[in-house]
Amino acid sequence: MKLEFALEMQISLGQRIHIQVADDYKRGAVLIESGHFVGPDLSGKIVPSSGGDFPMVRADGGGRFESQYLLQTDDGAVILKRSTGVRHAPPEVVKQLLAGEPVDPHSYYMRMTPRFEAPSGPYDWMNRTIFVGVGRRNPTGSVFRFWKVV
Repeated sequence: MKLEFALEMQISLGQRIHIQVADDYKRGAVLIESGHFVGPDLSGKIVPSSGGDFPMVRADGGGRFESQYLLQTDDGAVILKRSTGVRHAPPEVVKQLLAGEPVDPHSYYMRMTPRFEAPSGPYDWMNRTIFVGVGRRNPTGSVFRFWKVV
């Protein structure tokens, strides 16, 4: 098994909303404002307001997240992207991330498994491929890099 680079996404996020669900965790909701993606076999934009990221952050700095939104390729195809992942960091780093402060990406773990639903045609390969990814947050959004498992 090996990995082959598939694409990078840069996403601008809207206001973060946090819900204190229990003493030991918060649920977040962050809608997509804009973004773009590029890879060897596709490029395009993130469809604004088509979804967002929904993290669950535990008091110990760990958590899981789910995201769902639409991609539109430069040639007009629309692709649904869904992802689940895990993020873990020391509590002080989580506090900085939640406050939208700059954080060294090596100070936390953020990995994910995206799934794509693409129309038949030139992007159908995405329907038949397993992907893994790594993410990093910045004060205005996120950057994700995805690889195909081949």
